[in-house]
Amino acid sequence: MSGPPDAAKYEALIEQLSEIQRRTAAGEADELTASHDQLCAVIRFLHADVRVGEREAARPLNQLQFAIFDRLRGAKPKLLFDPPDRKGAKGAPTCTSAVVLRSIVNVAFFVLHESGGMSKDEAAKWLASKLARYRIKQPNGKAITAHAIIRWSAERGGKSLTGSDEVFALLIQDRLRPLLEKLPPDTPIRRAQKAAGVVICMGRLCGF
Repeated sequence: MSGPPDAAKYEALIEQLSEIQRRTAAGEADELTASHDQLCAVIRFLHADVRVGEREAARPLNQLQFAIFDRLRGAKPKLLFDPPDRKGAKGAPTCTSAVVLRSIVNVAFFVLHESGGMSKDEAAKWLASKLARYRIKQPNGKAITAHAIIRWSAERGGKSLTGSDEVFALLIQDRLRPLLEKLPPDTPIRRAQKAAGVVICMGRLCGF
């Protein structure tokens, strides 16, 4: 096959991905196994197009799949464990997933407090509750508490993780402002909560 994907096979892929996510949410599979299984499903779907094999278009995906496969068996594959060439850069890595997560949380807190007029305590407690509902946690597995949310916001422009201020500004410009423009008229708090909810969903879809 070449050209547009077969509709039935595409629907089957969506069902496969959904079932893997269901099993993960139910605690029937760990997240690394689920990542491997979903990646395998996507690769199989792509290889239905003969051009993918002819051009070796999915070779990096296959390499990643086998690296995760090896890691699941306790190995330390080179692809995942060899340090990348940082081209002379020193210090802690920048713009990691932890930075992106913190920026997403900061944007949600910002819109609740600055646009919605909620107090810091109210905004932080509301946001912490929503994050817990969506099972979004810190990279170390700990819950994102109201205290942590207020602290992360206070660290912007100063002690924040390297790169997080830049990601925060990008999310405000490219995601939050267009989102607020599209929301229907409502009270400031309700509009802010709706916007924050969308931001949280965005984080969930990103894998947090």
